[in-house]
Amino acid sequence: MTMKPRVVFVICLVVGAAGPVAAAPSADAAARLAAREAELLDRYRDLERSLLRLADVLEATDPRRAAALRTAFDRARDEQVADRVATVVRLLEEGQLLKAGTGQEDVLRSLRGLLEFVETGAAERRVADTKREVREFLGRVGKLIAKQRDIEGSTEAGDESGGEFGRLAERQRATAEETRSLADDIDGFTKRLTDDQESRAAGEPAAGGEAAEGTPEDGDEAAGEPAGEGGQAGENADPGAAEEAGDDADEARARRTRQRLEAAERRMRQAREQLDKARRGEARREQEKALEELETARAELEEILRQLREEEVGQLLVNLEARLRGMLRAERTVLAGIEKLATGGGSDRERQLEAVRLGREQAGVTAEAAKALLLVRDDGSAVAIPQALEQVHDDSTQAAARLDRGNVAGETVGLVADIVTGLEEMLAAVERARQQAEQDQPQGQGQGRPPQPGEEPLVDTLAELKMLRTLQARVNARTRRLSQVLDDAVDPAAQPELRTVLGRLAERQRSIERAARDIVKGVTE
Repeated sequence: MTMKPRVVFVICLVVGAAGPVAAAPSADAAARLAAREAELLDRYRDLERSLLRLADVLEATDPRRAAALRTAFDRARDEQVADRVATVVRLLEEGQLLKAGTGQEDVLRSLRGLLEFVETGAAERRVADTKREVREFLGRVGKLIAKQRDIEGSTEAGDESGGEFGRLAERQRATAEETRSLADDIDGFTKRLTDDQESRAAGEPAAGGEAAEGTPEDGDEAAGEPAGEGGQAGENADPGAAEEAGDDADEARARRTRQRLEAAERRMRQAREQLDKARRGEARREQEKALEELETARAELEEILRQLREEEVGQLLVNLEARLRGMLRAERTVLAGIEKLATGGGSDRERQLEAVRLGREQAGVTAEAAKALLLVRDDGSAVAIPQALEQVHDDSTQAAARLDRGNVAGETVGLVADIVTGLEEMLAAVERARQQAEQDQPQGQGQGRPPQPGEEPLVDTLAELKMLRTLQARVNARTRRLSQVLDDAVDPAAQPELRTVLGRLAERQRSIERAARDIVKGVTE
């Protein structure tokens, strides 16, 4: 956790240091600028190494974040940021300040893009951490509700002896203490949300997550507390209803959750007082009101979790859409290259070299498919999309191997064409899901919808079934194509390879069958 803010901080330093070069007539000034630019280059190379080190550290515990950091590294390498900074250093040393300034502007654009990408990854991590905390709070509230119901049932069924009331009063006191502890923990959680929001607004990473003394949150808490002795004035009021409209939604709900828990604690303590006085009826009324407060607190936490899941799905869909779009662009280029080679022209050596080059591009698509597959499997809410990505990865691996051998025959073209089709279908499904999520998000806010908290899938069931139907159609088409090739093969040596391909196709058929069964049963990855 400490390395992520450091990476963002280093990028900010690099961006700040890479300001445009001002015109300077003296050779000494140019030399000083060149030295500063060389120092910037060293910092940037340290940054690249930090990205890879952090990715290695996170590989086992946070594969999605590790993949994002490696993607940031690959993106920086693809844009040749280090080489471009080195070029600026050389231009400054030669006194070509105008060209150096133009080069620095290009470097700045790349560095700002890299910073935005890393910060997006930090946002994903923030959402994941917040979800984990909220789930823990939900579990604790659920246990409190179960304990309170048990105490209420025992109060109703208990005898009139003072000893029985004494034991119930002690249990009620212990439950009130647990409720107070949870309220305090949620108060700290609310302050961390406030600090994180303020840090993001200021464009800086949050410092440690702990609230500073005298933050504006202190005044908000005082203003939001229910008035009156024992919470009577807030009995029928909605805690937090008068909060400022500009407050973050999750922060406001967390504050209301804390207030509900505090109200529940007060009811529990009043119930204990009534039990001490052997007043069963009055104690039960307070216990019922305490349960109502706990149920309301649980509903607030569930709404926080639902909103966090919506944010997480939106970020993942944007990331996945960008990856699929890049893979599709590269795959179309490979397909066009193969079709051009298939038409002839050029010497055998030239065709072989071009096929190998296309094989390297195809291997790049394979690597991107593996990264995309890691993202959706880490999310775990989709079934058909991982299946489709597995097929793309498998087909891309085979196509790259065939191209590396210089094989641009019909089966290679068919493989690459299938990859293009699969990517187009996945991209269309992800685009629809993202657009639907953007349309639904404003409608869901503040309406207290009752879907299962935190379980919104990446794409809906209908989209998953459509994708499975498409995958099945492609398996059927490839089965017919390979069967015809197998029947027409005259070279016995080619038979084993074709049978191996058909064996992989059979495994693909079994995978589709399992995916269909999982969708019907509601089982996810």
